[in-house]
Amino acid sequence: MKTYIECVPCIINQATHLSRDLTDDPKKQESFLREVLKNLSEVSYNHSPPHIAAYVYRLIRQTLNNPDPYKKVKDEYNQKAKKLYPSLKKKVKSSRDRFKTAVKLAIAGNVIDFGSSQNFQLDKTIKQVLNKNLAIDDVTRLKKEIKKVSSILYLGDNAGETFFDRILIEEFPRKEIYYGVRGTPVINDATEEDARIAGLDKITQIISNGSDAPGTILDECSREFKKIFNKADLIVAKGQGNYETLNEVKDKNIFFLFMVKCPVIAHDARCCVGDNVVWKLPLN
Repeated sequence: MKTYIECVPCIINQATHLSRDLTDDPKKQESFLREVLKNLSEVSYNHSPPHIAAYVYRLIRQTLNNPDPYKKVKDEYNQKAKKLYPSLKKKVKSSRDRFKTAVKLAIAGNVIDFGSSQNFQLDKTIKQVLNKNLAIDDVTRLKKEIKKVSSILYLGDNAGETFFDRILIEEFPRKEIYYGVRGTPVINDATEEDARIAGLDKITQIISNGSDAPGTILDECSREFKKIFNKADLIVAKGQGNYETLNEVKDKNIFFLFMVKCPVIAHDARCCVGDNVVWKLPLN
């Protein structure tokens, strides 16, 4: 997916919030924003938004001399999600449709995104997602596909959300399952450490994609990750970043699970901001 002009003010807005949240030094804030604006004036919009975002977050790490500026936030939401995990498991066990409930919970966890917004209420979102119909509902197709395939690559998104992913993966039949994470900290996206905290190493093989982009830019991923991506019979891709970077990939069996968080994605998916989707795009 290319970057639309509507994405540019969004990226600038994120950068402005970043500069204020992560440093009190006015000189560092100004330097950072000037570099972001310079890059936006030169970058090709044929790249996906995560391509541009990757540059922005590399720049903030350099400006702050901090390899993981969101470490505190990630730790906080790992602990919050860990506390919620037992009660969420009970919701799945007591529901009429365990699989669909687990899918909805996985999508609810997608709200833990400090790249798009910091104003979210996790408990409220869980209730809303469970009580709301999916705007695009390919859950039945996903369930059938999971039963048929031998290997699955599940692409994670954010720290804390990893516990919600675990709930869904625990509803999968026994398969060869890989869980993909970012290779380097970016925003509050999940790394191997976050996946292990959620216990995903007990039920999947955790694989780093070798990249620091907030999505899955295959050209920037490691050879090992691309090998698993290419051989996987089914790919479950969580979050807008993975949708933005993989929705034009051809000849792969990909299901996208995400919460619609911006008008550009809403337009692309033909739904509304705030909608939740489980979407199997046609194979090209």
